[in-house]
Amino acid sequence: MTADGSPFRHDALQYHDAGQLLRTIVPFVREGVAAGDTVVLLCRPDNAARLRDALGGGDDGLVELPAAEVYGGSVTALAAYRDLIERHQQRGAARVRVVNEIDFGTRRSAQWEWARFDAAFNRALGAHPVWNLCLYDARRLPGDIVRAGESSHRYLLKDGDRVRSAGYTEPSELLGEAAMRWPDPLEHERPRLDLRDPGDLAALRAAVEHALTGDGLPLHAVQGFVLAISEIATNAMLHGSAPVRVRLWSGGGRALCSVRDEGPCFDPYSGYVPTDRAVGTGGMGLWLARQMSDDLTVNGDGGGCTVRLGINA
Repeated sequence: MTADGSPFRHDALQYHDAGQLLRTIVPFVREGVAAGDTVVLLCRPDNAARLRDALGGGDDGLVELPAAEVYGGSVTALAAYRDLIERHQQRGAARVRVVNEIDFGTRRSAQWEWARFDAAFNRALGAHPVWNLCLYDARRLPGDIVRAGESSHRYLLKDGDRVRSAGYTEPSELLGEAAMRWPDPLEHERPRLDLRDPGDLAALRAAVEHALTGDGLPLHAVQGFVLAISEIATNAMLHGSAPVRVRLWSGGGRALCSVRDEGPCFDPYSGYVPTDRAVGTGGMGLWLARQMSDDLTVNGDGGGCTVRLGINA
């Protein structure tokens, strides 16, 4: 339990050199071990090695995991975090501290998907006993991604102090902001498909698969993407307002689809975790679509609702 009475904390550290990094992480880890917390390292191997050297062997209670075990995708990462916390709770840990450093990669669509993950984390794990410290390497990451971290973390660690982030925004509001969506250049090109009110979903799936065949995208990714688009289009036709417009672009090893209807938009957090409904009774489409896409955003703009989803080669 933290001093403010909450078992959940999600902080960020923007660091500019190894010295600054260690001055913050070493006390964080030592305090956690002393408190009986399980401390998990999910950071870059070079930073994990620096930390172990700085601790000088005083790392009992420290668990190091390869980031690939957790960060397969935003939805699977949230599930992996829940499993990690619950597993250590069952072993007697009162709380789990995580030193976490996401590999944002270089592709802009992926960077922004992980930026949105950090926002969704607050809501998905907010009831769990975890203190997650996210590392942002200000030397390597684009400035807009670093600033997005200020919006998704309620507190920042600066010069040994834990200070409120002036830019923090609640997850559902932040996830729906246009500023959290990378403006994909593909949308400025002529779409490969532009369909209105596609009532025949089988025909829609066939048209999307045909349009993407031969574009250099992996077949299994295309097939999953086709199903994701079908789920989103179904949701728009059942719960949105006509007309429903489906547009598809591809090029440069990427495919992007936009599904828009003219009804009120739903919570942009939807689909990060499964609903309580049983599979087959509705409500699971967005959760499935997020897993079959590399990135997915929900924006209420211009009086309607637009879902954009993409895959990369």
